Amino acid sequence: MDSLFEFLFTYRPVVFSRGHLVWLGGPLAWGVAAIVLLGSAVALRTYFRVGGRSSARDRAILVALRSALVLLILVLLFRPTLVVPAAVPQRNVIGVLLDDSRSMQIADGDSASSRGAFARATFGAAGSPLLDALAERFLVRIFRFDRHAGRITSADDLTHAGDGSHLGAVLEDARRDLTTAPLAGLVLVTDGADNADSSLTPTLLGLKTRGVPVYTIGVGKDRFDRDIEVTRVDAPRTVLSGSSIFVEADLRHTGLGGRTVPVVVEGDGGILGSVDLLLPADGRAVTARVRVTPTAPGPLSLTVRVPEQAGEIVSRNNRRDLLVSVVQRREKILYFEGEPRYEFGFLRRAVAGDSALQVVGLLRSAEHKYLRLGVDDSLELLSGFPTRREDLFAYRALILGSVEASFFTADQLRMIADFVSVRGGGLLALGGRRAYGEGGFAGTPVEDVYPVSLAGSSPGVEVPVIALGARATPAGLLNPVAQLAGTPDSSAQRWLGLPVLTSVNRVGGPKPGATVLLQGTNNGGDAQVLLAHQRFGRGKAVGLPVQDTWIWQMHADIPVEDQTHETFWRQLLRWLAESSPARVTASVTRDQVSVGEAIVVEAEVRDAAYNAVNGAPPVAHVTTPTGRLLDLPMEWAVDRDGVYRARVTATEEGRYAIDVRTEAGTEDSLRAEPVYVRAGDQGREFFGAERQEPLLRRIASETGGRYYTPATAAGLAEDIVYTEAGVTVLEEKDLWNMPIIFLLLLGLVGAEWAFRRNRGLA
Repeated sequence: MDSLFEFLFTYRPVVFSRGHLVWLGGPLAWGVAAIVLLGSAVALRTYFRVGGRSSARDRAILVALRSALVLLILVLLFRPTLVVPAAVPQRNVIGVLLDDSRSMQIADGDSASSRGAFARATFGAAGSPLLDALAERFLVRIFRFDRHAGRITSADDLTHAGDGSHLGAVLEDARRDLTTAPLAGLVLVTDGADNADSSLTPTLLGLKTRGVPVYTIGVGKDRFDRDIEVTRVDAPRTVLSGSSIFVEADLRHTGLGGRTVPVVVEGDGGILGSVDLLLPADGRAVTARVRVTPTAPGPLSLTVRVPEQAGEIVSRNNRRDLLVSVVQRREKILYFEGEPRYEFGFLRRAVAGDSALQVVGLLRSAEHKYLRLGVDDSLELLSGFPTRREDLFAYRALILGSVEASFFTADQLRMIADFVSVRGGGLLALGGRRAYGEGGFAGTPVEDVYPVSLAGSSPGVEVPVIALGARATPAGLLNPVAQLAGTPDSSAQRWLGLPVLTSVNRVGGPKPGATVLLQGTNNGGDAQVLLAHQRFGRGKAVGLPVQDTWIWQMHADIPVEDQTHETFWRQLLRWLAESSPARVTASVTRDQVSVGEAIVVEAEVRDAAYNAVNGAPPVAHVTTPTGRLLDLPMEWAVDRDGVYRARVTATEEGRYAIDVRTEAGTEDSLRAEPVYVRAGDQGREFFGAERQEPLLRRIASETGGRYYTPATAAGLAEDIVYTEAGVTVLEEKDLWNMPIIFLLLLGLVGAEWAFRRNRGLA
């Protein structure tokens, strides 16, 4: 298109976009124009008065064509001229930035040549037409870049071994390097991959303010013919040893629609799980979920991969890694039951053999009398349900059985709600004749926590016993709690085969933010929520409005060796408690970094009542892959109470272990669960490796440059001359002699003749 434009208009489009139109005709042009206009007016007046064989419409068309011809001649008499700034030869510098990252190794160019081959041939080979044309007018300075830019003497010095591309940083590096020279512009040769965490906007605004245009040359295909990419992987960062989790992987593909591919999760030297996934025919993104059960405590490196498919240009983007911390700890859960019933004993018995769960039972046996089971010492829960936040918040989860709201004080009801929202604990509300609305919880702070509404229920009103069969919802089959068998389909069938339970609570539907995992179905009425959950503040609230899950253990149809009841309760209580934060927590912004990148550690410190603490800075003890110990004092992040940050540069390849501890006054040292970071080759350059044309066009547009491809890059040398940056002069470009003008004149005369001939007026 540019060549056609240049043929018709003599000059390249940049001349018209940068130039300013002026008229150089002078007084003589005005005199000639007046004579032409006067003569044309007399001729046109005579033209309209003479009828002959022509109609009024014919005369109007002929007048219009003749008038357009006269107007065009008048315009040419005034000598339209473009005045455009142009760089003074050999007085300005341009910086050529060549991408030296690993994505330039991809062979998707002409004749299967690599992207880097274009950069070397265009800016490194002797006698390169583009480089020679640039050197005729400018002093050319060549840079290589990946995460930063550096000077090189020739493109032959490129290695294409960089493990990242930070376009904003490299543009700023080059500008600073050339800040003392008259800079006419920067030329950016890249596929457009930008995997920096920071935004490009500040850099582009700075370049625009300083008048430095960026001319971008995009290399590579904008869409691979056949490719599959794992775009994202996600899993809980911390999991109890022996608990099941789902590893999620988002995939996008081109050219593979309708094909079934295996998605495999590997770790500990073997395959932990896999699933077959059907790729949509329309190429839209799809998510695979693979269930795995880590057992060995410590850091677990997981790899999610899809086997390479035939015809793929890039296969490194078929896999992603993530780190999971498998912890061996005992989750302390308080179970408060308001009346003796089977559910209390069977629940505790179901989890008794699980070393990761400690269920402390508090049973109200009579007024002001309690049975305490599983306590750590003789003083724990001595006066019944906790009255202080510090005592309740020492537990990671709370189970409320059949106990009425009037048993609690107003402060205790608020404290239960804060246990979830502030402390971040898990709350499980069981069914019973003193639970939910039948227990008077409507209108209390606890009602807000429930994942189900209490509409239609009230205390003192007897509710008929409702028989409910369990059916797992699609969301439930994607949750570890509802996994009773090896696959989601077999789990769904197992739920349908369990005996029915009973409920005496008339609960409404799920709240807007809640997720239903199990639906209760009955033959004589509407379906009711059997198991649902929602996030509430920092914690999790679960509703199980039935009174006898023990039937899944004792029903005559259940074999003695059947472990369904035990499996359900162990999975539910582990899931309920394992995400509850400790008083000191640690996290990292990314668990996978490249060597040379910063590891950012963030810690949150709270007191026994889970109020944020700003005066107890922790220390991050970092163990490097080679065993070196680094102590990093953490600084308070003033934007958030109780949050502290520190950073360390990853200088070694391998796994970093980070142990965060703090001294809280006279108390014992408080320690967060260790977090881990893996430093090494992330393969980032092979994700999103197609040419990022929108980004490259944006860089050029926002800085005043232009975008090119290898096929159009030859025009760069001509376009970059017309820059407003550096040392420039004004050049005049005549417009009267453009081929398009001759064609217009010829066209108008020819159109008039053709019309006359067609109408028989010639």
